[in-house]
Amino acid sequence: MPALELESVAPPDELVFPSDLKTGDGSGNFNGPGDFDAGGHGGGGDGDDGERDSPAGIYRVGLWAMMSAVGTLFIVLAIAYVVRSATPRFWEPVALPKILWFSTGVLLFSSLTCEAARRSLRNFRETAYGGWLLVTALLGVVFLVMQVMAWRRLADQGAFLSENPHSSFFYLFTAAHGLHLAAGALVLCVLAARAWLPVGHRERMEIRLEIADSATVFWHFMDGIWIGLFTLLLVRG
Repeated sequence: MPALELESVAPPDELVFPSDLKTGDGSGNFNGPGDFDAGGHGGGGDGDDGERDSPAGIYRVGLWAMMSAVGTLFIVLAIAYVVRSATPRFWEPVALPKILWFSTGVLLFSSLTCEAARRSLRNFRETAYGGWLLVTALLGVVFLVMQVMAWRRLADQGAFLSENPHSSFFYLFTAAHGLHLAAGALVLCVLAARAWLPVGHRERMEIRLEIADSATVFWHFMDGIWIGLFTLLLVRG
C-alpha cells in the first residue's frame, strides 16, 4: 500500500496581529483607531476635539425650546391684554406714537440683512457674513432706541405706567420684546466676531451653518412677535 505523502507547508515569514497594524498616511493605510469618528468616517488629526462636543442638531433643539418659552410668554400677555381691554372701566385709549411705524420698518429691514448674512456664509463669504451680522445688530439697536423714544412720546401725553392699563400693557409689551431682541443682537455681535477668527479657531462648517440658521430664525421670530404685538395694539387700542 503506497505511503501517503504530506505536502509540507512553509511557515509564513511573519505573523501579523491586529495590534501590529499600522495606520496611516492618508493614502489608504491607517494610523490608528483615532482616525475614525463615531460615524465611521476618517477624522484626521487636526486636534479639534471640541467639534465632537457640539453635535449637529443641538442648537436647533435649543432654538425651538427657547422659541416655545418666549412664544408662550407673549401669548399669555396678549390674552391678558384682550381680556382686560374688554372691560372698559379705567381703560383709556392711547394714541400710539407715529415713530412706531418707522421702528417697525427698521425691524423688518433687519430681517433682510440677517438673511443676507446667512446666505453669505453658505457661499463661504466670511467677511460679508460678519458684516451683515453687524448691520443686523445695529438695526436692532436703532429699533430699540426708537422704542425708547416712543416711551417718551407716551409720557409727554401723560400716559404713564401706573395710570392707565392700556399704556401699562404698551410698556410691558415693548420692554419684554426689547429685552429679547437685545439678547439676539448681542448673539449676532458674538457670531460676527467669531466669523473673523483664524480658520483654525472656528467651528466645523456644519456647526457654523446650524448656528447661523438658528440665529436667523430667532431674529425672524422676534420680528413676527413685534408685528403681532403692534397689530394688537392698533386693533384693540
